Amino acid sequence: MDFPPYILGKGHLIAPADPGSPTLPLSSGPAQLLVETDTFGSQVRIKGKETEFYLCMNRKGKLVGKPDGTSKECVFIEKVLENNYTALMSAKYSGWYVGFTKKGRPRKGPKTRENQQDVHFMKRYPKGQAELQKPFKYTTVTKRSRRIRPTHPG
Repeated sequence: MDFPPYILGKGHLIAPADPGSPTLPLSSGPAQLLVETDTFGSQVRIKGKETEFYLCMNRKGKLVGKPDGTSKECVFIEKVLENNYTALMSAKYSGWYVGFTKKGRPRKGPKTRENQQDVHFMKRYPKGQAELQKPFKYTTVTKRSRRIRPTHPG
């Protein structure tokens, strides 16, 4: 059974905790998402930390939350774009992307394109878990010497 994710703001995914509940509890802050990968490539699954539901795209292109993320509907291909943003394309439905409107509502897959701002995401790490960036190393510039080519006996 599919359950629609609930959106609080751009990128704040909340899936229902109890499918039978008429009123669904919403968290006060942004949801923490776990990104899982099976392979060395860019195929990922996205899981809500609190709800343990996976983000999936159904055949109509609607974003839904599923308790079991093993189907191909729950696998997305992570694409790094020219502007250094990340887009998540559905592995099952090629050309359909995960996207949210300015108000935080999910966009249907067929209505998304790679160049739309609605599908551009940035990776953010929780406080204290930021990926360590190495500082730039400056080197001294020396005058380039002429390359000596080996002589061939002949």
